[in-house]
This record gives sequence, C-alpha cells and structure tokens, in this order.
Amino acid sequence: MKNKVFRTIDLEGFTIVATFFSLWLAVSFPNGAEDFLAFLFILTFGILHGSNDIKLIEKTNSSQKTKKATWKAALYYTLFIMGSGLLFFFLPSLALLLFILFSGYHFGEQHWVAKIVKRSIFNFLFFAIYGIFILFLIFSAHGLEVTKVIEQITGYALPISLYTYGALVLGILTCFLGAFGYLRKNIRFNIIKQVFFILVLYIVFNSASLLWAFAIYFIFWHSLPSMLDQIRYLYGGVSVGNIKKFAISSFPYWLVSVMGMGILLYLFKDSPEAALAFFFSFLAAITFPHVLVINQLFKS
Repeated sequence: MKNKVFRTIDLEGFTIVATFFSLWLAVSFPNGAEDFLAFLFILTFGILHGSNDIKLIEKTNSSQKTKKATWKAALYYTLFIMGSGLLFFFLPSLALLLFILFSGYHFGEQHWVAKIVKRSIFNFLFFAIYGIFILFLIFSAHGLEVTKVIEQITGYALPISLYTYGALVLGILTCFLGAFGYLRKNIRFNIIKQVFFILVLYIVFNSASLLWAFAIYFIFWHSLPSMLDQIRYLYGGVSVGNIKKFAISSFPYWLVSVMGMGILLYLFKDSPEAALAFFFSFLAAITFPHVLVINQLFKS
C-alpha cells in the first residue's frame, strides 16, 4: 500500500551497505567526482534533514500553536543563524571551536540516544566525546587539507599531529566512558558491533577525499537516521505519505539554504580552499540552532 508504514527498517544494514558502496566510489573515481557527489548529497539530504526545525519547534511547543508563535519562532531561528554567521566573521576561532563542540554532541546524540537506559550528565559528556572523536578521525585522515581549511577560517595553521593525538585521546575517552556507562547500566549496546562501525569509518575516512569522507558520515550515519526520527515524531510513523509531508514542509527552508550556499560556492569557485572554508562556515551557522531543536525533540 502506498501509505503503509514501513516495518522495522534495517537502518544499520542499509548504512553499512551504503558506506561500502561509497568506499567503492572513493577508490574507483577521482577526487573531483567524489567532491561533486559530496556537495550534491550535502546540499540535498544533508540540508534537508535540518530544514524542518520550525515545524519541530511547533510540535514541541504544541501549547503555543498559533501563527504568531510560529512567526516568532521563525524570527528567532533566523536571527540565531545570522548571529552564528556574524560570529564566524568577527570571532572565527571561537565560532569554529563551538561548531566542533556542537556538531560533535549532535552526532553523538543521534547515534546513542536510542540506546540510553536512563538520563544523566554522563549522557551529555559521552555524546560529545564520541561525536568529536568521529570528527577527529576525519581530521587525522586528512590533516593537511583540514589545516588549510582551518587556516582559511581562523588565520591559524594548526600542527597536523594535533589531529592524530586528538583522535587517540578521544578514542580512549570514548572507550572509557562507553565501558563506564555500560557497567553502570546507563546505556545498552553491542560492543562488537560498535567497534566494527568505528573500524568501517576509519577505513572509509582514510580512503575517501576530505569532503566525501565527511559527506558519507554526515548523510548515511547522521542525516538519514535523523530524518526518520523527525518523521516519526511529527507524523507518528514512517510511510511514503509521511515522507512526502516532511519533504513538502521542509522545501521552503531547504530552498533558501541551498540558494545561499550555492551563491557562496559560486563566489569562491576559483579558490577551492576558500570555498571549502566558507562552505563549512555556512554549514556551521545553520547547524547551531538545529542542534538545540533536536536536543529538545529528544527530551520531549
């Protein structure tokens, strides 16, 4: 049936298959083709997964479901994005640090929230450490490129060894916190499966270009699971009809975001490093409010 709710979706299985297919693309096509696909995926699924935040705010604050409340939420949301953009302009180092912290927490929360048994301050710390660890795995695999991007944004060139040592320390902390949470029964997970996931990501990150490595994780490991969670929260289940509702509701915000990012990429088309730097800066600006919205969604 067209609107039949999807049965248990083997999302982890799909993610692994999609990741290995992406790995095949990474070793079979030149970096230029990888980067084109990365931009395409990020500008579609990546941006789309964060384009329905206003509706999520409406749902979370259902007691204030009026047009005035919606416009007020949209205004605050827009001002938050503009403020984030200004932060990158005036205090780029601080903005980049906050982006890494916010994104790390957001990635970790999406991956682990369904496995949490009871809420505690441990969860917040574990989410952040795990997500930042994933980011540093990408950074350490592409240290030279990452340093160039960071230098474009902040004016400072960080030593490449920082990413390797950072990934090592964060990996140890992830193992320690994971074991602690497991033994304290704060969180339940299959240890072998999670170690396997990290090994898969490590291989992919070291085989793909920087942008493609980020896109693989951002799309298949984060954005798609997040969209499914949002659809369930907004419409009660995942079905063809509900997916269409989600896409239609997201379209205006998605279109504005893509147009803004498209103009940005066009302006810096002759400088790949600058284009990549501003691309991540723009992505960061729209990430900050999205992280807060999704955090409220999971709390509710």
